[in-house]
Amino acid sequence: MFKKTVLPSGLRILTASMSGTNTVTVLIFVGTGSNHETKQNNGISHFLEHMFFKGTHRRPSKVQIASELDGLGAVYNAFTSNEYTGYFAKVGYQYFDRAFDVVTDIFLNSTLPAEEIERERGVIIEEMHMRHDDPPSRIGYLWERLLYGDQPAGWETLGEEHTIQALQREDFVEYFHSQYLAENTAVIVAGNIKDEKAVIEKIKETFASLRGGQPRAQPKVMEEQVRPAIVHEERSTDQTHLILGFRAFGKNDPRIWAASLLSTILGGGMSSRMFLEIREELGLAYHISTSFDDFSRYGYFATYAGVPHGKFEKAVGAVLGEYVKIRDIAVPQSELNKARDFVKGTTLIALESSSSLATFIGGEEIITGKAV
Repeated sequence: MFKKTVLPSGLRILTASMSGTNTVTVLIFVGTGSNHETKQNNGISHFLEHMFFKGTHRRPSKVQIASELDGLGAVYNAFTSNEYTGYFAKVGYQYFDRAFDVVTDIFLNSTLPAEEIERERGVIIEEMHMRHDDPPSRIGYLWERLLYGDQPAGWETLGEEHTIQALQREDFVEYFHSQYLAENTAVIVAGNIKDEKAVIEKIKETFASLRGGQPRAQPKVMEEQVRPAIVHEERSTDQTHLILGFRAFGKNDPRIWAASLLSTILGGGMSSRMFLEIREELGLAYHISTSFDDFSRYGYFATYAGVPHGKFEKAVGAVLGEYVKIRDIAVPQSELNKARDFVKGTTLIALESSSSLATFIGGEEIITGKAV
């Protein structure tokens, strides 16, 4: 599926040539996110991601960067999670060299203008307000805060308003130099690659000057829960939104494959147990799903639903009932086989595009060090 090249500096290159596509995706992953932050700079990973599009030495204008990529018809963006940050552009294969030049330029040569930092504070805070106003997004944060409390795993990736307001340019420069290092970076090119060897050489040359050193490691995640816990937040909404679930384990635990199938059986499709019981039989929810989320060293298993205010208790009882049932009664072989085929089929569909394949192998590589 892909070729992995590790340079003496520690930089990893993953190239995945795909037949039958006219696109190519350039994606740069760096292994740093909100889990690598401190209480004082919470939110800096995401804020810095925004700043990379504000200007470089060669492209001093944010408009120039956007216009150049728009001129290629590119799909481009960046994203920040608990454990990594990514920058990508997806273009027609004939525009690979130009897209590669822009993405690598913003990654390696951003100038982080002080005036743009001041302007972007307001953008970040409004993004924060937007996500807080969206119940499915807000409840995800409340869920992780309930599980992990006052430690990086329990903090918001966007940070808090007071931490965003306090960040200064020197904080971004220090964080960039301490975390954006060769050994902490993976460059992925997936899609219609005309000359894989030339692409690898191009990456080697472009990233030759990327700094070495060891990044700040994630602190150990403390999990001290001994009894059932709940958190609630009063909101004026038309539904009660709930997440009900359990602590699990990280990507290096061999049980992740069983947990993935378990989440599929319970809430992974329109014939899953939660969907059939809570939506089709009881009519309690429009959206109901179960997921298994695994990070490098921790994870959780959870069911989400939006239900009528007056039927919250009934919905909780129904979700718990499905958990108890699957705990006590063995899953029939036919249902297990269906779940396997569901995962196989949805995975094949998800990996059809160059951007999805790049994100998949890059995410696995940066979190586990061994992309599947």
